[in-house]
Amino acid sequence: MADRPGRQDAQRNRARLLETAADVFRDAGSDAPLDLIAARAGVANATLYRHFPTRGLLLSAVYAQAIDALCAEATARVEGDDDDALFDWLGVVMAHMQTSRGLREALVAAYALASEELTAEVNEWHVRIDAAAKPLFTRARDRGLVRSSLRWNEVLALVTAVAGAAGPDHQAARRMLTVVVVGLGAPESVAHRLACSLPA
Repeated sequence: MADRPGRQDAQRNRARLLETAADVFRDAGSDAPLDLIAARAGVANATLYRHFPTRGLLLSAVYAQAIDALCAEATARVEGDDDDALFDWLGVVMAHMQTSRGLREALVAAYALASEELTAEVNEWHVRIDAAAKPLFTRARDRGLVRSSLRWNEVLALVTAVAGAAGPDHQAARRMLTVVVVGLGAPESVAHRLACSLPA
């Protein structure tokens, strides 16, 4: 029991590092200096490396939080009964990718239809996102809200590719998301509303 405060401090440091890393990677990309992350988190470099010995492990932890958020957003919409749920969630995906260059690059590569052999981590993303969000697609297709010829992996490839093409350009992302969502079968009014919900 005596070492519990030490464990609590370690958990706080880890959480602070992840929050700071997400901000720094969002602004400066995945090649941002790790020393900068430690400094902004208010911890020693040794503390950062104790929690995350490599840049890859830190990036993986940051991206895992983003995947957690996307899955939680999907689950909340599955529990509802809104016809626009799938399209709303695709807007959330686009918004997340717009705010993080590193996540954007990772998801574009992960969901490309002709992607290279996937890592165990990316395979886990696929499994988790499929479990959380594919029911949105299935429900929309069953209700005739998306084209019956579409496949789930094609929808994800399309939306992530558009986010990759738009990069940090929010106006381009809005325009292209509108085209994609209308192309899936949603009314143009829904597509316009989703596009306007993206970051300004």
